[in-house]
Amino acid sequence: MTIAAGPLATASASDNWGKAPAFSEEGLTGSFWRLSSLDTGDINPFLVLAPEGRVGNFFDPAVEYWHVFDGHLCFVNADGQPSAIFTAAQTEDGRIVALGGRGTIGNTNALFILTATEHPQHPINATPKGMPRRAQFLVAAPKPRRPNLVVVPAGSGSLHGQWQEGIADNKRNWDICVGYYGTERPFLPAAVEYLAHLPQKRKFKLIYDLFYEDSPLWGYDRIWLPDDDLLISGEDINRMFHLSRRHELDLCQPALSTGEGSHPTHPITFQKPGGGVRHEPFIEIMCPLFSRRALKICIESFRDSESGYGLDHLWPSFLGRPESRMAILDQFGVKHTRPIATNYNLGVALAEQQAVFATYGFRLSPIPGVL
Repeated sequence: MTIAAGPLATASASDNWGKAPAFSEEGLTGSFWRLSSLDTGDINPFLVLAPEGRVGNFFDPAVEYWHVFDGHLCFVNADGQPSAIFTAAQTEDGRIVALGGRGTIGNTNALFILTATEHPQHPINATPKGMPRRAQFLVAAPKPRRPNLVVVPAGSGSLHGQWQEGIADNKRNWDICVGYYGTERPFLPAAVEYLAHLPQKRKFKLIYDLFYEDSPLWGYDRIWLPDDDLLISGEDINRMFHLSRRHELDLCQPALSTGEGSHPTHPITFQKPGGGVRHEPFIEIMCPLFSRRALKICIESFRDSESGYGLDHLWPSFLGRPESRMAILDQFGVKHTRPIATNYNLGVALAEQQAVFATYGFRLSPIPGVL
C-alpha cells in the first residue's frame, strides 16, 4: 500500500475508511502530512515524518517524536507516553490518502486526521502544474565515480575552477556538476562530471531542475550546494565531506572567513578559532551541505524560490531541528568574495520569505547570531 499525495489527498474524510495496514518506519520516513482534527479543524498544513523519529515543521510537547508501534504510526509526548495512535486509514485506488487516530495534542483530546500532502506551491512564483522542470545534461558521467557531489550554479566569473586546482583527480572524493546560468555558451576552466546550461536561472530553481525524479545526481551520498563566488581548496572540500560523513550530519556548512576581502553575513557562521564541529540550529543558503535523505525532504522548497530567502530557516524545521546532525565546520574558513544583495532587491526577497513561511505554517523564532 502506497501513500498518496496531491489531488488524491483531498478526498472526503467520510469515504473509504478502514483499518490501517501495518507500516514500517522506513516506509513512513520522509512523508508529508497535513494535520487536522474533526473537532478543531486544521492544525498544521505541512508536517514531516523526518528521520530518526523527529517530527518536522510541527513543534508541540505532545508530539515530541514519532515511531511505529505494532504496525501503527504513533506520536509520543515529552513524557514518553503515546499521545496519538493512528489505527484507521482512508484509501483511494489502493493508495493511502489519510490516517486517523484518537489522542491528545495541544491539550485537546480528539480524533486527529493526517492527510497525505506535498510541499505547497510557491505563493508568488509557482510554476504551472505540468510544466516540465527537467534539465538536459550536456555532459553526464555514466555513473557516480565518487561518493560525494558538488553542485554549483555558475556564471562566467565562477571560482569553481580554483577548487579543482592543486588536487589530483584520483585524490578527490567528490564529483562536480556545473549548472551554467550565463546566456553565452558555457566555457569551463576545468573538466566536470556533469554540465547543464540553464540560462538566467536563479540558484535554487536551477538546482531543482537538476534534481528531477530520476536524475543521476541522486546517486550521491552527500551533496554540497555552494555559490560560485566562494574560495575554498579542493583538499578542504575533501575534508568537509569526510567530516559530514564521520559525524553523520544531515545538514552542515563550512564556516565563513572574516579576513580581508571576505563578506560573511551571519555572525553564527563566522569561523571560530580552534576548528572543530560546532553544532548550531542554522545553516545558511550560501553553501549548505546535505545528506541525500535530507535533500530529498527539502528539495521541493527549492522549486520556485527566486531569492532563496528563508529556506535556511525552513530546512532545519522540515528535518525536525536535528541540532546533533547539523553543524558549522570551523576547520574551514571559506571566503565569500562578493557582498550580499548585489543582484536582487532585498525588500522583495523579504516579502517572498514571509509569503513562503505562511504557506508552510512556519513561525520564525529569532536565532542568536542570525541577522
